[in-house]
Amino acid sequence: MEVGKLDNLDLLWQLQKHDNNLENIREGLERLQSQGTIKKVSNSTKKAELKLNDLKVRARKIENDLNKNNSTLKNLDFDLKEVEKELYNGNIKDLKQLGYLDKEREEIRKKIDKKEMEILGQMEEMEKLKEQFIEIEEDFDKLKIEYTEVLEEYEKLLCEFKERADKEVLEKEEIISQIDKKLLKKYIQLQKIKGNAVVEVIDLKCGGCNVLLPTVIIDRLRFENEIIHCENCDRILYYKR
Repeated sequence: MEVGKLDNLDLLWQLQKHDNNLENIREGLERLQSQGTIKKVSNSTKKAELKLNDLKVRARKIENDLNKNNSTLKNLDFDLKEVEKELYNGNIKDLKQLGYLDKEREEIRKKIDKKEMEILGQMEEMEKLKEQFIEIEEDFDKLKIEYTEVLEEYEKLLCEFKERADKEVLEKEEIISQIDKKLLKKYIQLQKIKGNAVVEVIDLKCGGCNVLLPTVIIDRLRFENEIIHCENCDRILYYKR
């Protein structure tokens, strides 16, 4: 676009196009930010990490309980051997005392059986936790990769939006520098009120309010290229030749 060769109306039309492009960029950026893809993936990653940490805590607790139970079982085995040694060494002749030792042996065996069942249950639980940990860890690793990719894509799009916006702003400033100041002021006022200050004539109608334009107005736009406002909505009319 060779700005220097354009008259005020063409300059205003180009300015309107740049303003619209900037608005589209802003809306695109808002849509990108509102999608919340990064936040969703980040939340999923944090949840997976929390689950992993919870499994680690539970695994450590079970491991500690296992160590305690194994130590207790070892002591019970020792106590059982000592009781059986007294029962079978032939030194004790008193039936009452033998009966007491036999009862004690049975109590220890019950404790051993109970403790062995506890240990077996804890080992099974530990195995399940390991399986869960492996599964969640795989998901966590995938989520970390996804988060990195999503973040890179987001930053790439942000950079593209910024580059496009910077380009539009530079071209817009170049156009503004060549527009009549009073006309520019009117354009800005209309822009604030109407959204689009300059609208194209389409099918002999105003592109802003869709009102049918008089033939004389069309002819003036077609041949004179002057600044003409729509009598209905006050927007500046542009007729593409």
